[in-house]
Amino acid sequence: MIAISTMWNASKQADGAAMLDELKQLGFEAIELGRNLTHEQLETIRPHRSEIEICSIHNFCPILPGVRPEKSDSDPIHLSSLDANERQEAVRQTIRTMEFAAELEIPIVVLHLGAVETYDRSFLMRDLYEYGEREFEAFAKKVGEATSWRKRKQDKHRDAALFSLDTLNEKALRMELYLAIENRPDYREIPDFEEVGLFLETFEGSNMRYWHDVGHAALQERIGLCWSKVWLEAYGAHLIGANLHDLKNLDEYYPPGFGDLAFQEVVKALPSEIPLVLEIRHGEAEEVIEARQQCEGLLNHY
Repeated sequence: MIAISTMWNASKQADGAAMLDELKQLGFEAIELGRNLTHEQLETIRPHRSEIEICSIHNFCPILPGVRPEKSDSDPIHLSSLDANERQEAVRQTIRTMEFAAELEIPIVVLHLGAVETYDRSFLMRDLYEYGEREFEAFAKKVGEATSWRKRKQDKHRDAALFSLDTLNEKALRMELYLAIENRPDYREIPDFEEVGLFLETFEGSNMRYWHDVGHAALQERIGLCWSKVWLEAYGAHLIGANLHDLKNLDEYYPPGFGDLAFQEVVKALPSEIPLVLEIRHGEAEEVIEARQQCEGLLNHY
């Protein structure tokens, strides 16, 4: 199934019904509720729930109180925070998203867990990539320096994330929801490659699953963090869904086929029975239709 995230038109359509109509007119039969939806938009979607399948919802949704839609990617609270009050509020707001999911019969809640509080050295990796230094020793050195700073502080944040997930997992089991841990693009963010395995192993036998973002995986590879193919090789058995978007160098969220990723190989590696969600910011309607048709054609081919 090829679905599309409301990321594409949430900022253009204040009314949820109009938002759904626009996405249906692009040929989509399923959508994902993105992180930039307001409470008012969700309320206007609710009466039209039966008109389209909603395959997943990204936490936090709706937007946190006091956060503007254009800032929805920068969470002020984290499930991995070392501040107990902040972490508890993040848990409370996640449960709010889960309650919306249960009310709207959305089976999957995709989680963003937060980040390790450390120096941000990602600009060094990005600069070296832009200068064409990807294969040189200096690049590997900067990656090593950045990840070593993360490792010094990551254990406490991992423990905080596990504590949050324990509470949320119990709720998910009672609410008959799946919680999906998403791979992230920045080296400071949780989870890194190893942490996905840690979380899945800790909650083995529960409703915890893995959500794969192909753009994030490709971006991590480009800045020297992790080969993109290893995520699915290691965690494919736990895979419950995927976000599809293209890259232009290190710029994300283009429609598939309008960047420089080899989407034939991307789609070939993904099972067709899970939700595959176009998560895109860029693109006119015609480009989105072309991206959907291309992905559907590749799915049918493989």
